Amino acid sequence: MSIFQATRLDCPQCGTAVDFRAVHSVNVDRRPDLRTAILRGEFQRETCPSCGTGFRLDAAFLYLDLGRRQWVAAQPVPGLAEWPERETRARALFDDTYGEHASAIAREISQGVQPRLVFGWSALREKLIAAEAGLDDHALELLKLAMMRNLPSSPFARGTTLRLMDSVAERLLMGWVRNADDAVADLRWVPRELYDDIVADAGLGDKSLWGELRAQFAGALFVDVDRLLVPPR
Repeated sequence: MSIFQATRLDCPQCGTAVDFRAVHSVNVDRRPDLRTAILRGEFQRETCPSCGTGFRLDAAFLYLDLGRRQWVAAQPVPGLAEWPERETRARALFDDTYGEHASAIAREISQGVQPRLVFGWSALREKLIAAEAGLDDHALELLKLAMMRNLPSSPFARGTTLRLMDSVAERLLMGWVRNADDAVADLRWVPRELYDDIVADAGLGDKSLWGELRAQFAGALFVDVDRLLVPPR
């Protein structure tokens, strides 16, 4: 089930107390509308009744979609610097609820579920888009590295992460997103064949460059290019 708790936050602009229903867990199988709200950027967002400023709660909840075989521990962006510890805690939580320490029934219904850890709304949204498009998120992160290395120019900067924004038949829409507020700095379409080439090359294992890099995500819950770029505290 999806669990919410009533809370109040002060508007960052005028200080007025604004009512929120803070989410603790989202079960998309029962509430598909919440998945739609996440994809649209509307979930956990409210508008101050006094000054009209819109703001959003940090992502801090569990996301479950058994139909699409997804379990995601969503964490606030500031926690990124502590990703090793948070990954350990997320793994333990998954193991207790659906993994090796869970009941036989829980393990049965969760067969094939892919546990992940993300930091921020844009990272969660990306996982939903990738799953819907049938993209392997390991290869997607390697595609980001290829783009960072080979594009003649990019708005890449501290606090900005390259994200999958959309997917169509033969193209992937990639965008540089500012982690603090999800503002998009730049959008670029990338041929799907670049992703397909990385998948094929990585399949060769440690005999290929991409295979070696992919191995760094082996068994990980935090499958994100920031794993390779952000040194843990």
